[in-house]
Amino acid sequence: MLDTIIPSLQDLGKNVLPTLPSLSQEEVCNIWEHVSAFIERQLSLHKGVQIPGLGTFTFMRQKIEVGNSRFILFQRPVFIMAEKLVQLHGLKQNKVFTPGDIPIIPLNFVVISLESLFHRDTVEGCVKETLLFLSRSISIKQNVEFTFKGIGVLVIRDGRVKMRFFRDFLCTMDGSGALAKALANVNGDFSSPNPLPRIALNHP
Repeated sequence: MLDTIIPSLQDLGKNVLPTLPSLSQEEVCNIWEHVSAFIERQLSLHKGVQIPGLGTFTFMRQKIEVGNSRFILFQRPVFIMAEKLVQLHGLKQNKVFTPGDIPIIPLNFVVISLESLFHRDTVEGCVKETLLFLSRSISIKQNVEFTFKGIGVLVIRDGRVKMRFFRDFLCTMDGSGALAKALANVNGDFSSPNPLPRIALNHP
């Protein structure tokens, strides 16, 4: 989607999106790459991250049966879309039960600004306006694929929300090695860890 966002801004006034028109495609992608890096770093510290207006990356705990009535308990990353966005567009997402002992922190625009060398207001404006563009795309029934570099792809298609995490990312988040074995026979998580950052919009 990020590779189509700038060319699609002509019909939106600068009063609605004042920041994005001043950024190049590469600059928008660069900011979102640093957003993804921030999320990945916090998850590696077993902390969740809330992205205002979009949702929360956190963990769920899951059991894997290993035979003889034995189980391995591991944490698996999950993405939970903001309820306000779900209700606004009538979206559906799988219910996820997350443990209450995982701290959730907000996306830190100051840290991302320091790491990306963009002004803090530019980073915040880029993120918030991109999410406004995403919401608008959903409202006109476009399918969306929003890539978080190194993490996975948020897919919104036919009114359903699904976060497809990359296998390498899932295995990195799991220190026990149990998840890697479980994923060996699972089709549904992407294998490529670093596609180009993008948000693809496809008409249904």
